[in-house]
Amino acid sequence: MATPFARTHNALARETPRLALFALAVAAALLAIWLLWFTLASVTLYEVSTSARLEVGTAPRAVSPAQSGRMIATRLAIGHRVTAGDVLVSLDAEPQRLRLAEAERRMRDYPRRLASLDREMALLGDAESADRSSAAAATRAARARATEADAASRLAADIARRHVEDSEAGGVSQADAIRARADARRAAATRDALAEDARRIATEAQSRGGRNSAHREELERMRLALADDQASTAALATQLRIDIAGRVVRAPVSGVVADVQAVAPGAIVVAGQRLATILPAGDLIVVAAFDPANGLGRIRPGQRATLRLAGYPWTEYGVVPARVERVAGELRDGRMRVELSAARGAIRGVALAHGLAGSVEVAVEHVSPARLLMRTAGGALR
Repeated sequence: MATPFARTHNALARETPRLALFALAVAAALLAIWLLWFTLASVTLYEVSTSARLEVGTAPRAVSPAQSGRMIATRLAIGHRVTAGDVLVSLDAEPQRLRLAEAERRMRDYPRRLASLDREMALLGDAESADRSSAAAATRAARARATEADAASRLAADIARRHVEDSEAGGVSQADAIRARADARRAAATRDALAEDARRIATEAQSRGGRNSAHREELERMRLALADDQASTAALATQLRIDIAGRVVRAPVSGVVADVQAVAPGAIVVAGQRLATILPAGDLIVVAAFDPANGLGRIRPGQRATLRLAGYPWTEYGVVPARVERVAGELRDGRMRVELSAARGAIRGVALAHGLAGSVEVAVEHVSPARLLMRTAGGALR
């Protein structure tokens, strides 16, 4: 009896080996393609930060007074943009200004007082010179008179001696001899008086010279004391100017006031007290913290990264491209600090600003799926 559809069965019998061979060839091709992908393809591995935030490239600067005092004015306000050198806070400096005015007045008097002492010393020098000349002349005159008196005394003594000899010989009366001896004694007395007068004149000249020298020394001491006082007053004025300048608090950098302490005019502030914080103007950087077990040795400068902002879904707002710039060599609180560069306008609809938080993914290496599988298996075995 003939089988129904005999032709169909015969055709299928003839076609079955062809279909099997084709299916086997397709499977082999797919397997070969998969093996090529498994061994030669490249898969990017990422390290994800434990935390990350945007910061300005320059560290925030504190606004602090250099002196303690009572605040009389302030221009601190959150969001206020300032330029380096702008006056932000003023402290009361009236006592220092009054002392500075007194010191400056004294400074203006010092040149006149020093010039007066210089003139007095010059006049004293001229007087000393004239007195020395006068004393020398008087001494010479007194000595000359003493010399003349000495010669007269010797002559009178010689005459008296001869009269005495002549009187003894009977040639001269005894009265003449007595008068001659009296003249000799008078001449000797005159000689002694003139000699003593010459010594007195010399002594008085020396005494006046000593007094003049003492007066000069006193003037020198007065001038030195005045010069020291002038230097001290100048130093005081300089210190007062520094104190007054320290009572004006200026912006250390250009930027935006990010934080202000609740201190009102009239309050007492102390030196070093932080009154506000200024965020300097400049490019933003991303500061991220990574687990050192996975990041050390794998995260290096130059690697590509992406920043996903918290509160801004990346599917809607996108991500911020970044690049690793610096990797800390020491751990901080058990985390590895990594600094990355990021462009301000890299994400649509969001104004990047200091303090925005998120997470960072850093592309650390590219491996094949086979190598990744072996690495995962090795980790599981460990």
